[in-house]
Amino acid sequence: MCAVSATALTACTSIPVADRDLPGPETANAWQASSETDGMVRDGWLDELNMPELSQFVEQVLANNPDYRSTALQMEAARYERGVAGADLLPSLSAGFGGKREHMSNPSVTGNSLSLGLDASWEIDVWGRLTAQQKAAASDYAVARYDLEGARLSLAAQVAQSWFGALEAEQQYALAKRTVESYGRSERIIRNRFNRGLSDGLDLRLALSNLEAARATLSDRRDQLDAAHRGLEVLAGQYPSAAIKAAGSIPDELSDVPAGLPAELLERRPDLQAAKERLYAVGYRSQQANKALLPSFSLTGTASNTSENFSELLKFDNIFWNLVGSVTQPIFQGGRLRNTAKAQEARFEAQKEQFANTLLQAFREVEDSLSTDRSLREQVLHTGKAAAAAVSAEEVALDQYARGLINVTTLLDSQRQALAQQSQLLLVKRLRINNRIRLHLALGGDFTTMEDHQATNSNQLIAYKSEGDL
Repeated sequence: MCAVSATALTACTSIPVADRDLPGPETANAWQASSETDGMVRDGWLDELNMPELSQFVEQVLANNPDYRSTALQMEAARYERGVAGADLLPSLSAGFGGKREHMSNPSVTGNSLSLGLDASWEIDVWGRLTAQQKAAASDYAVARYDLEGARLSLAAQVAQSWFGALEAEQQYALAKRTVESYGRSERIIRNRFNRGLSDGLDLRLALSNLEAARATLSDRRDQLDAAHRGLEVLAGQYPSAAIKAAGSIPDELSDVPAGLPAELLERRPDLQAAKERLYAVGYRSQQANKALLPSFSLTGTASNTSENFSELLKFDNIFWNLVGSVTQPIFQGGRLRNTAKAQEARFEAQKEQFANTLLQAFREVEDSLSTDRSLREQVLHTGKAAAAAVSAEEVALDQYARGLINVTTLLDSQRQALAQQSQLLLVKRLRINNRIRLHLALGGDFTTMEDHQATNSNQLIAYKSEGDL
């Protein structure tokens, strides 16, 4: 991937403004076609988790989340602005109607005058300035569409991570309840030994301290669970009453990350596509600013008719019309146009650097997630073994203390170690699934390319037809 990133960075920083093969208004349509077939939210990493309740909740959030709906409305505004920019390429036509009543005192004459007029104007886009303006607006619209898809993918990942955070909170709360029960059982054993004179008051006080600390932890875990539920409700646009429940469990095993992931997977990332479209938009505006230094050609025409009676206005016997062509060349504006062109060129160069930085950050996110995935896989393995050993040690210690073979300190240490390792195991399992979600977010989807999706769909269609033939 490093070689690919270096090549991409070199390419994007060496392309001049004038020679850039910038896309036209068809960019948004092409994006829409690919967006509808990629299925970055439902058809991929989310479905691989095999958690229908989570998938349904993601759809609910996407339908009701205020931030996501705001981004969708901003995309709609960009679509209308694209139409505004495209209107400058077409002639403008306006109609006017006027009425006037006049009176002269000497001689005494009163008359009415009605007028109907039609005005037309059209700037001929000889140099392509208006076309560049339209293409810049089309790229802005494409940016808004990619931003919406990026928000959609990011929100789905955030919901999934919050869902697993709630599942961990529920399991941590259940573990805290079991710990209180275990410490209570130990306290009863120690109290029984104390009543029989087999242990002193220090053992009992230490057991009581452990039990009360476990009860305090249980209360804190309950508060964390409610907070996790309220977070899910806010994401779904609901009142945070902590009434929602996250179904399922954190998976013990995850599928292996395929070796040698193709670098083109990153091309699906909406933020990279949006950065590219921003680069295109600034390039178009640079072209537009440079072409504003050239002469502009326009045609204007008027047609009018005047009559004392309204019925005569629609007759074309006395219509007056004219057609005027003009050429306008900027001569002196205090350097405004030239400085504007230079500023846009500088912005284009700055945007290329931003695109390069976005690309580097994308590769870094993928590499970090891959490295963390390997580390967390090992942590889950070893923490699981440590937790199992600690739980067994706690059972042995409780039995040996009841028989007077060990002191209370050893018993309490074994209980705390068992609690800590079990809690740590729940944490690292949740961290691993969250990191896997971050990896999918960094790749812009699952581990398959667009060609893989198309091949899978074709195979499914062939299988379906074969079954139909049978």
